[in-house]
Amino acid sequence: MSWSIFGSKNKNSGSSQTNLQAHRAKQIDSLKKAKLNPLESIPNTEYRIPFKCGQSSFQLVVTLPPLFPQDPPMIVLNPPAMHPWLDGLSKVVGCPALNAFSMHSSLANVVQSILDEFKRNPPQLGSQNFGAPGGMPYPGPTPGLSMPPPPVSGYTPPYISAPQYNSPSLPPSQILSSSSSSTDIQPPGRRTPTNNDYTVPDVNVAFPELSSKSLTQLNEMLNEEEKILEMIQKLPEVCRLQEVREEISNECIQLARDNLSKKPAILQMKQQVSDRQSLLRSAQQEFESDQRKLMSMSDQFHPTNIQTNLKVALMEAEEESENIVEELLSKKVDIDEFTQRFIKTRTLCHSRRAKDEKLNQIILQHGY
Repeated sequence: MSWSIFGSKNKNSGSSQTNLQAHRAKQIDSLKKAKLNPLESIPNTEYRIPFKCGQSSFQLVVTLPPLFPQDPPMIVLNPPAMHPWLDGLSKVVGCPALNAFSMHSSLANVVQSILDEFKRNPPQLGSQNFGAPGGMPYPGPTPGLSMPPPPVSGYTPPYISAPQYNSPSLPPSQILSSSSSSTDIQPPGRRTPTNNDYTVPDVNVAFPELSSKSLTQLNEMLNEEEKILEMIQKLPEVCRLQEVREEISNECIQLARDNLSKKPAILQMKQQVSDRQSLLRSAQQEFESDQRKLMSMSDQFHPTNIQTNLKVALMEAEEESENIVEELLSKKVDIDEFTQRFIKTRTLCHSRRAKDEKLNQIILQHGY
């Protein structure tokens, strides 16, 4: 992983580096403007903040890593003391604001919270030998010298030379036993589909013929992959794995055959569902048609419509009775025929008028 601070060739490296430097400068300005009186030991890297707790004088040494404020600062108390927020090297590790430090945090607020805690619960100076290895007291930062910034993952500082060590050769049995604990090898206790445990066998037990071979012969065998593969395939564990694989393969084949045997029944049920959907659609269309007829008949036999038709019929009966009287006056009918027809027409007229009045009373009563 290449960081923009080391001058990557990426086109966006300049902008990201400038952005990080701007945030860094902003954090340092906030520290200087917070009236904490910081002393700059190394420009843009280390600051010392003196303060007093009772009769004791202390300094907070604030070291800014190269990727600050992306990485949190390192804050150390000098001289070393004992406090719940301090570890064995007098490094502040218990401050919640420092542990949750991010790009949007304020360095001045973090330092102020640490100072407030130390003023509430002053650190205890003591002669106990703690902190440095070997029982020597931690001397703290030497005035005029700076503590190196904490290592950042992904690069090695140019002033530190990482030593190279050659790991000693191990016997094959130890190599296998040590590699069996890695994540690449299935650890003991992990269950297979058949609930059998598989562990890496001991080389001397699994391959007794190797103990009688010389180092030269073993080196020659390294290039003979076919022999090595043949030896591995003869292991009981490998044989058992092959048997399990065959069993699982047979089970998969049987499941596939069972699924294929159920295909006709599934197709038949699918056809039944399709037929019932067709019946549902036809029944729905019939229901909608009957519903339209019902609405039409409901409108037709509504009391107001009946009253309208009844008034029309009443007017027709009265008009017919008047026509009969005109025929009598014009001597087109005789008295007997006139009497019979007129009485019948007037009776029908009075009957319809009575029905109209009764229906009008019902409409007014029920509020149609």
